[in-house]
Amino acid sequence: MTLHDILKDINEEKTTLFITIEGNPVWDYKLGKENQDILLISEDPWEGVEEEYVTLQELQAFALDAEVPFDEIKLYTEADYEQLKTVTWVKDTLVLSHY
Repeated sequence: MTLHDILKDINEEKTTLFITIEGNPVWDYKLGKENQDILLISEDPWEGVEEEYVTLQELQAFALDAEVPFDEIKLYTEADYEQLKTVTWVKDTLVLSHY
């Protein structure tokens, strides 16, 4: 799954919603191997990090700044470098999963 796969079928309003990995909020991200992967960080948040939860809109801006085409960017967990393969919407949240 690429960032393009996630973005292709959603409206602009949904890009401002929070992202989670299997229910754990993503609070940071960084470029991974060869600058074509985005590593999402959702483990071990500290108190107060709730104000820093990541939206899909932020990931779009990050990818644009990194000058990597959306159809080349794959999303992984930062902790174990597992590729995130499925997307579901639960209420007002984008839920990514390894399965």
